[in-house]
Amino acid sequence: MISAPSIEPRRSALGLSELTAVSGARFAVVTTAAAVAMSPLLSPPGSFNIAPADAFIALALGACFLWIGTSGHRMSFPYAAAMGLFMLGGALGAVAGPVPDLGIAAFLQDIVLLLWCWAVANLCSAPERLRTLLAAWVYAAIVWALLLFVGLAAGVSFLTGQTTSEGSRTALTFRDPSFSANFYFVSIMLIWATGRPRHRGARIAAYTLLIAALLSAGSNSGIVSLTVGTMVAIVAGVYRRRGSMAAVTALAFVVLAAFVLAEKVSLQGIQAAAHESKYGFIRDGIGRSDVSEGQRATLLSESLNLYETGGPLGQGPVSTKTRLEDRMAPFVKEAHDDYLAALLERGPLGFIGLLLLVSGLVARATIIARGRLSRGFQTVIRNPHALLAAIVGSLVSSTVYELLHLRHLWALFAFVAAVYIWGRESRSPQAP
Repeated sequence: MISAPSIEPRRSALGLSELTAVSGARFAVVTTAAAVAMSPLLSPPGSFNIAPADAFIALALGACFLWIGTSGHRMSFPYAAAMGLFMLGGALGAVAGPVPDLGIAAFLQDIVLLLWCWAVANLCSAPERLRTLLAAWVYAAIVWALLLFVGLAAGVSFLTGQTTSEGSRTALTFRDPSFSANFYFVSIMLIWATGRPRHRGARIAAYTLLIAALLSAGSNSGIVSLTVGTMVAIVAGVYRRRGSMAAVTALAFVVLAAFVLAEKVSLQGIQAAAHESKYGFIRDGIGRSDVSEGQRATLLSESLNLYETGGPLGQGPVSTKTRLEDRMAPFVKEAHDDYLAALLERGPLGFIGLLLLVSGLVARATIIARGRLSRGFQTVIRNPHALLAAIVGSLVSSTVYELLHLRHLWALFAFVAAVYIWGRESRSPQAP
């Protein structure tokens, strides 16, 4: 017969273990919410692309993995196969290329971003934790946009991110106007997805504020993302509520409207008018499109020559500019395109990895947008089709800009993975 004194210590130990797990989860949520909120803080820059935001990410990573270790949570590793190929291609290219030190640094950055994604995805296995992190993003984005306009009013360049080379275009603390534009775009889609702020008037005000911030960046890729994302969200939302026939009809109207606009509206005329605008962000943004497109065409031609002369392993991450300088090319710049950069710098292996990552993201987001979420996750993600829009819009921007190293994008990928893994009411076939 077992005596009472031998039972009590076991109960006490169990209670202590549970208390430790709960406290660890709370600490992980708090630190991760802070990291999500501070992801725009990329200034001042440090060596090897290290930024102040990374200090918050490092603390969050430690807290998340400590919680995982003490709670017995069974980890999931989304995007592992795709990123494995992507990083292997980068490592092999770095060894073969002219800047191995920068290539290895990029490899380490890829590892950190993937760990960040895994930490956030696993932490969001419970709907209440996902709710906290999404709320942190949405409300932080509103505060950041407000700080941007405070900086514009007060002439604080640290907040506006304005530089001589970019004219009046704003970058917030992202160091690049197109990076900040993507952050605003994703934030708009997350407001749509979560229905936060809850009051309709506050949501409209938040949309207006973030759209104004996006326009102040003068980023054509940001405007394209917002346009494409909105159309995707509308069509996917119609499908979700009305079925396939209604969605096909909505898509037909979208295509027809795009065709009419293409026929009736002269983009060159808009660009010419914008170039003469009295508003600096329009003049330096849309008005610079002729030059920007011409530069990209030149860079594409030069990059194709680099691919033809490069080896089968690629030449390593961040090597495009160095190789163009060595060839004394007329236009020297980085690849400016995630897909082209993967092919040039990481070789066919890295390019296949990127294609797997893109297809996996789109497949997961599409399944989420089409299916039903479990009751807990339904209250957090009210419009899951907006997550698909955030993914598609960002991937479209990646055709003209390198965005895949952005911290906030990997948090978005983690949210999509978490909802796909833990939030669906009925499991569909697994995405790649």
